[in-house]
Amino acid sequence: MKISVLIIAHNEEKYIGECIESILNQTRHPDEVIILVHNSTDKTLEIAEGFPVAVISFDGPTGIVNARIEGLNHVSGDIILCLDGDSIARDSWVEVMTDTLKNNENVLVGSWVKFSGAILGAVYNIYSKHLHVSKNRKMAFWMWGSSLAFWGKDKKFVQEIIKNSSLLSKKINLRSNLEDYWLAMFMNRRGNIEVTNKTHITTSTKKTSSLEMIFREITDRKSKRLINSYFEKVRE
Repeated sequence: MKISVLIIAHNEEKYIGECIESILNQTRHPDEVIILVHNSTDKTLEIAEGFPVAVISFDGPTGIVNARIEGLNHVSGDIILCLDGDSIARDSWVEVMTDTLKNNENVLVGSWVKFSGAILGAVYNIYSKHLHVSKNRKMAFWMWGSSLAFWGKDKKFVQEIIKNSSLLSKKINLRSNLEDYWLAMFMNRRGNIEVTNKTHITTSTKKTSSLEMIFREITDRKSKRLINSYFEKVRE
């Protein structure tokens, strides 16, 4: 069974080296590692090309949605794991994510995301790790685009959801597009989704103040409630 890891990076010269090293030092080595460097103006591409991985330079439409869609065009695994270029994966990440995906007929899996940097991030970590205990729809809240795993056979479906997420977000007047939440909600209609705290990724919040994190959390919670309402209406 072929395992692919897709890393999306935009101006991540401070983090991309450590990010790639974290994937190359996994307890279960992936069969394919693809780095998509999109619209970068720093040394991200140059640094990535120094590692034994496939690196693709993508100068196209801006935004993480377009980068994710393009990146998925280049992976071919039976299992696909997604990571962002500013994140560091624990050495068990690939192993635990793939094993969790195989359990309970899961179609989408995420992991605990540990924040480093802002003081609020450290406080958030204390309780967030232990809230990943339920499955399916409640798990959608904890699904982050920076740490995902799904079956390769569902790749086109995932791309379509991510593509349509922008239009759906505009349709219900969201302040920002939560493509990962849309993905989780739609995938939950396809099968089981699960988030594990048996492994994690670490992502930096050094560019984000605690006040900004609070504002973003409040905004995201409002947006997720609106998305939930959308799905309730669709069911009616």
